[in-house]
Amino acid sequence: MPSAVVMSEAGSPDVLRWAEVPLPEPSGGQIRIKVEAAGVGPTDLAIRSGRLKAFPLPSPAVLGFEVAGTVDAVGAGVEGVRAGDEVAALMFQLGGYAQYALASMWTRKAASVSWADAAALPSSAEAAVGVLRRLAVRPGETLLLFGGGGSVGVIATQLAVARGVKVISAVGEHDDALVRELGATPVRYGPGVVEAVRKLGGVQAVFDAAGKGVLADAIASAGGPERVITLSDPAAADFGVTLSQPSVDRAPGALDEAMALLAAGRLRLRAHTTLPMRDAAEAHRRLESGSEHRRVILTTA
Repeated sequence: MPSAVVMSEAGSPDVLRWAEVPLPEPSGGQIRIKVEAAGVGPTDLAIRSGRLKAFPLPSPAVLGFEVAGTVDAVGAGVEGVRAGDEVAALMFQLGGYAQYALASMWTRKAASVSWADAAALPSSAEAAVGVLRRLAVRPGETLLLFGGGGSVGVIATQLAVARGVKVISAVGEHDDALVRELGATPVRYGPGVVEAVRKLGGVQAVFDAAGKGVLADAIASAGGPERVITLSDPAAADFGVTLSQPSVDRAPGALDEAMALLAAGRLRLRAHTTLPMRDAAEAHRRLESGSEHRRVILTTA
């Protein structure tokens, strides 16, 4: 039987364990992927800890929104892809921390793109494109981005700057140089961020890619909640802010667009490190403690 990283309850990283699971069967519109690499994102940590309850989970559950691998089987109605094709995929029902995963949204992996880079792309690209579309930031406007040094933030910054949007990025000191290289102006998280943004001329929209209790500052900076969107802050409803979740309708075409940019050398990803998939709990511990500032990609090899 294949194996996966499973969890039966929310809690510390120790709830994640490597165990045998049934081989998943693709239904209509799905493909089954023999996974080579899977991305670990901040939403995974929020779900595992129990802080984010927006995603109903079976028991046991398998985390992970994004993978890269080889198509192993196709469900009814699937066209344009066949067994043996290399793809990067996004799973809206999770399931990525596994040797085999099911997906209903994917793009072909470019030959020049590594497995790790391909696995780091889907969730971040879909989120970045989807939120930017919903915020409808236009050339000449200014966007405040919380978490600009993260995997979503790095992609969102590049896409926004390429469209003529000015980006102010709230980051920790270690990401100052990175966001400047991407074309954004860094400001520091925490007390004083609203005043720092005002001194830079203010903003028209806010993209919270951090999900770490910044919504009050986001609303104050934007002058209201109407053009503030968060990816994972569970307090969104309390602030009247939109919580944007992955869906097939949020950013159609985003994966194809991002893969093409990545293959052409026109898109930069956040720096990442790799760990064996069975060490997913260690990946969560490092990310949660702040000892790891790079993206973590889990590999099955």
